[in-house]
Amino acid sequence: MLKWIESTGKSEEAAIEAALQKLGMDRDEVSVEILERAKSGFLGIGSCPAKVKVSYEAPDEPEAVSYTHLTLPTIA
Repeated sequence: MLKWIESTGKSEEAAIEAALQKLGMDRDEVSVEILERAKSGFLGIGSCPAKVKVSYEAPDEPEAVSYTHLTLPTIA
């Protein structure tokens, strides 16, 4: 199952590193998409952090088991 998280940082590399630390994964285990590039602004005014989307393959979660079809025996 493909999962993803979004992360921000002062630069694209900082945003990617933050996501990798959060996931506990290496760079070669994920796919990175840059959503917004970092902007420095003028004298720091109007600056914007970088935003990335980090996708990774997670093991499938087992399906929930339904026990609604089971009935309890009646005691007479």
